[in-house]
Amino acid sequence: MSPEDWKAVIDTNLNSMFNVTKQVVPGMIEKGWGRIIQISSVNGEKGQAGQTNYSAAKAGVAAMATPWPKELARFGIRAGAIAPGFIKTDILSGMPSEMLAKMTAPVPLKRLGLAEEIAQTAVFIVENDFFTGRCIDVDGGLRL
Repeated sequence: MSPEDWKAVIDTNLNSMFNVTKQVVPGMIEKGWGRIIQISSVNGEKGQAGQTNYSAAKAGVAAMATPWPKELARFGIRAGAIAPGFIKTDILSGMPSEMLAKMTAPVPLKRLGLAEEIAQTAVFIVENDFFTGRCIDVDGGLRL
């Protein structure tokens, strides 16, 4: 992997999360309320061959959910991350069925997740006033 490939993926998947959050937090502090929800990936925790840069970036996204509540809870701001597994998207819909079967084989629920299930997790993070500082895996029990 070239240093340029490393940097491009880190900038897109990790640094962008930090930079956007840095921009919105002052407004949250001013209002005395806020929710930070970031999207990680099960690849951040479990990793995949050939994706060291992506895995590192997504692990970093999940890790940011831990210190932010320690820094921001006093301002009424909670933070969390969601680590989706394989989710049914337009990209995956174009894959050959054999490839999709291979992807879902290690998933105990034997299916792809749905975007609605990720949205339900985001709603949980927003609505549960005792949740903060964690990353929730929504992966059908996937253990790579």
